[in-house]
Amino acid sequence: MAKTADDIKKDLKDSIQQTDRTLDVEQGPIPDIFINPQSGQLANASEDAESLRQLFTLQFDSSITDTEVQNALANYGDSPGGGKPSSHIQYFMRFTKPLTDITIPAGTIVSNAGGDLMYRVLTSGTILAASAPSYYNATRKTYEIGLLVNSIGVGTQYNLPENRINALTTPVTGIDSTENRTKSRGGLGSESRESQIDRLKSELLGVNQGAPGGISSSITNALPEIVTDVVVVQPYEKEFRRNTVKPALDIYCIGNNIQSFEQVYTALGGETQIPLEKVPATSITSLTVNNTSGMTYTLVIDTSPETGYSVASTDYIVLDTSLVTGDVVTIQYNYNQVLNDVHDVVFGGDEYYFNTDMLVRSPFPIYPVLGGTVQTLASYSSTEVEANLRSYLANLFTFTKYTEIVYPDVVRQQVLSNISGIQKFTLTEFRRSTGSLSTIEPMIFSKSEVSVFNANYYKIQVI
Repeated sequence: MAKTADDIKKDLKDSIQQTDRTLDVEQGPIPDIFINPQSGQLANASEDAESLRQLFTLQFDSSITDTEVQNALANYGDSPGGGKPSSHIQYFMRFTKPLTDITIPAGTIVSNAGGDLMYRVLTSGTILAASAPSYYNATRKTYEIGLLVNSIGVGTQYNLPENRINALTTPVTGIDSTENRTKSRGGLGSESRESQIDRLKSELLGVNQGAPGGISSSITNALPEIVTDVVVVQPYEKEFRRNTVKPALDIYCIGNNIQSFEQVYTALGGETQIPLEKVPATSITSLTVNNTSGMTYTLVIDTSPETGYSVASTDYIVLDTSLVTGDVVTIQYNYNQVLNDVHDVVFGGDEYYFNTDMLVRSPFPIYPVLGGTVQTLASYSSTEVEANLRSYLANLFTFTKYTEIVYPDVVRQQVLSNISGIQKFTLTEFRRSTGSLSTIEPMIFSKSEVSVFNANYYKIQVI
């Protein structure tokens, strides 16, 4: 521990007194020209020495500066997570039929009503006057074009709900209005100092980049702001359930970077299924045939053990009516971009060490069934307690880290300790939605599974 100037003054006085007790160390030339000036300088040297000592241990949190953390990470080829911009499809509309082509150039800025959150058009688009009917939206009675935009800054504040980005900051001749019809997604804040230090400590401990632990470290270091945990499943483990003819690994990543994508499909005739280009898909925002909505459809998500929830998923849409030759189907949907980020950024393609087949996947979701009754104290609002309880359990049962087992009594005690106003909490159901043997039992999760809260399985009554 570093010594203060007062500590050093006392040590200098004691040392001089031991040498010659006739010398005055309280006043006069000795304290004025030696003890007092030197104590300050030696205190600074002591602080520097303590800082160096801590830097050469794994307890350097209190002494290392932000610049030193970044420089140390750079020594291992890493850098702090800079956050992610938000993105969505922004619609540019005209209320009357265009007589000339209308071009929305790349770099056009749109924003929310307050103008503090701005988004930039990535690729220019043009409404062609000669083909105006193909841009007509009969439902909205507008001529329009949808273009991908990214937020100018990074952070979760850019994830605005639909219809909140409606200001055309950069004027565009011929465009009357603009709006986002889906939530802007993907915005993430910069990596925290604490997370950077934790990653630096793991680097100092050393990892074998060719081993499962090294692969997990490579992913979390490359994408620290969006990937919260990684597990690697090898062929000898029970969770590995696909057939391979060469070395293979399944890499399950917890993380979400939901992005929007617009896919245009021209029918050959007779099709009732359309495969999706971006996977794994999460939801369909809209589907039009020849710019007309109304056709019913179903999203079929690949949940198979072989390729489900992966970059190789076979997600597709089933139409209730067969397509006619030349039909143009426009599908807007959301998908989890984080798996493609891991696949492309970390592994740079399909093959890794020893020609290994690396399949990047999201873990299989398991929905917890939670039932019971909660009795509140008379001085508390049951509505408020119910909202707090539901929010707490939703966070608790939406895993950001892999967890092997969750015990009912532990969760019950956590609720009683963390939610104010509960007098009594009785569990009547506590189990997995699949694979459970009784109504109340510990929830056990395999290496390829995580809990995801689902309101359809929530049955707790507050009285």
